[in-house]
Amino acid sequence: MKILSIPALACAMALGFGLASAQTITPTRVGPVSQYGQLITGKNSAGEGRIYGSCQGVKDGAEVQVRGMSLYWSLQPQAVEYWSEEGIATMVKDMKIQIVRAAMATSDQDWWGCKNFGECGKDGAEHMRGYAVDKDYQTNLMKTVVEAAIKQDIYVIIDWHSHIANTETENSKAFFAEMAQQYGQYDHVIFELFNEPEKQSWSEVKNYANQVIPEIRKYSDNLIIVGNPSWDQNPQNAINSEVSDSKKNTAYALHYYAMSHQATGNNSWGGPSEGARGLEAMKAGLSIFISEWGTGTADGKGTPGESQNKAWQDYANQYKISWANWSASHIAEGTAAFASGSNKNSLQYTASGNMVKGFLSTNPETYTKCNDGSQQGGQQQAINSFVPASALNVTFSNKALEITGTSAATVELFDLKGHKLMMIDGVSGSLSLAKLPAGMYMVKVSSGSAHQAKVIHLK
Repeated sequence: MKILSIPALACAMALGFGLASAQTITPTRVGPVSQYGQLITGKNSAGEGRIYGSCQGVKDGAEVQVRGMSLYWSLQPQAVEYWSEEGIATMVKDMKIQIVRAAMATSDQDWWGCKNFGECGKDGAEHMRGYAVDKDYQTNLMKTVVEAAIKQDIYVIIDWHSHIANTETENSKAFFAEMAQQYGQYDHVIFELFNEPEKQSWSEVKNYANQVIPEIRKYSDNLIIVGNPSWDQNPQNAINSEVSDSKKNTAYALHYYAMSHQATGNNSWGGPSEGARGLEAMKAGLSIFISEWGTGTADGKGTPGESQNKAWQDYANQYKISWANWSASHIAEGTAAFASGSNKNSLQYTASGNMVKGFLSTNPETYTKCNDGSQQGGQQQAINSFVPASALNVTFSNKALEITGTSAATVELFDLKGHKLMMIDGVSGSLSLAKLPAGMYMVKVSSGSAHQAKVIHLK
C-alpha cells in the first residue's frame, strides 16, 4: 500500500495528484491506473501469490492483471522510434495496452544508429550508447516514456535491461534513486531491477537486489520486479529466500518465448517446465510478473505457433499474471510486433503483432475511477454537513495529520504560492505525509461547515 496510508490517498495519487516532481503530471484520460491504483503484492485465501490494486486491496476476486507491450532495447532507431509520447499514445489507441515496459540499455554498448532520425544513414550520424557511457541520453529516453505513460494513465515498467546488472550496481543504484525520487509517487510506475540474469546464482542476484531496493525505498513503495537465474525462468529460487524489501512489495519475473518454453508439464529433458516453476513460486506465496514474453523462439526468431501461444495465454489468464510482450519495434526479427514502414504515429503489424493485438483486444475499452470517498452516499454527506466547527480538530506531528471529530474530512494540500497539489476525500484518523518531499505546505481540512487551515513543515 501507499505510505500515504489510506486507500483514498492511494486513489488520489493514481488520479494524478502525485508530488514526484516539481511539476505534477496529470493523466489526460481515465485508464487502468485510475481504476486499480498502485499495484501491490499479496496472497489469496489459498496462500498463493498474486498482484492486486491498492484501490480494492488484497482480497479474492480483486486480483489485477494488466497486459501490454515491452519496448525494444533502447539502442536502435527502429526501436527508439516508439520511445516517444506519440508512440505510447498510438499503442494505447490501436492496441489497448494497459502497460508499457521501457527496456533501457545500461552498459557500454555502442551501436550504430542516430539520435536525430533525419541523419540516419548519413556520415556523422551519432551512435546510440548505453547508460554507462551516455547517461543523459538514456535517462531522457526513460523520462519521455514514463511521462507519456502517466499522461495515458497506464502502468510503466522502468527496466534496467541488462544481463550483467550485478556488475553495474553503483550505476543501477544511482539510476533507480533518481527515477524513484522523480516518479516514485505515481502509482503508474513499476521498477524492474535486473533483466534476465544469465548464469548468475540466485544469491548473486539477491545480493544485487538487496543493494538497489533501499535506494528506491527512500522515495517510493511502488512495485518492484526482481529477475532470477537463467533468463528469468526460475522464480522458485526465491522461495524461503526472498529479497529484503521494507515495504514487502516485490514480485519475481517470469520470462518465456512460446516456441521455446512450455507453460505446463515437463521440458523435453524431463525437468519442470518454465510455467510449472512459476506456479511453484506462486503456490509458495510469491507474486509473479511476466515482464517479457515473445510469440516465437528465445532468439527472437521463429513463426508464432497458435497452440503454444494459447497455452501460455491460458496460463497467464488463469493465474491473473500481468505481461508485456516483446517487442514494440520494427526490428527485423520475428517477435517484433510492427512491420517495416511503421512509425510512432502509424502501426502496421507483423504476424506476431497481429497475434498479440488479438490477445489485447479483450482489454477494457473504458475504465472507472477508483472510489476515493468523493462518491459516498447521501446519508454520509448529510452527517458531514452537521459537523460543528468546534468538533473538528487537526494536529500535525511525526509527519502525519491527526484528524478527530469527524468520520470523513476533505484534505487539500497547497504549496506556499497557493497552488493546489492534491485533494483527498473521506479522511479520518491519521494521514501520513511522510512520502512528500521536504518543504513547507499549507493544509486545509474541511468537514461540512467546519474547516481548519495550517502551515506545516516537512523535514
